[in-house]
Amino acid sequence: MISMHSKAEMINLECATQNSDRNVSFNLLLGTATGKAVQILKKGQLRMDLSVTDKYFDIGQYTDASQQELISVIKVNRDTLEIEYAKYMELVEPILCIKL
Repeated sequence: MISMHSKAEMINLECATQNSDRNVSFNLLLGTATGKAVQILKKGQLRMDLSVTDKYFDIGQYTDASQQELISVIKVNRDTLEIEYAKYMELVEPILCIKL
């Protein structure tokens, strides 16, 4: 059985903290066919590489052209769409994403 996520070429996610005074909100555009991702923030866009595993959408930067080693910036759980790792954000409370 193949997951709907692996068939899609472009996945648009809206991510936000759920109940906080400190509102974290951004969009992720994941190109599963191209292996590219864009984080869309209020201040602009960050273009990154994307690796899709059985468990995660792993977003970051490859160390070189061989694309063997990815330095992760964000890891989104493919089943729950919760951000489980964010290099430049404190995950004091869950950041959940919804598919648009």
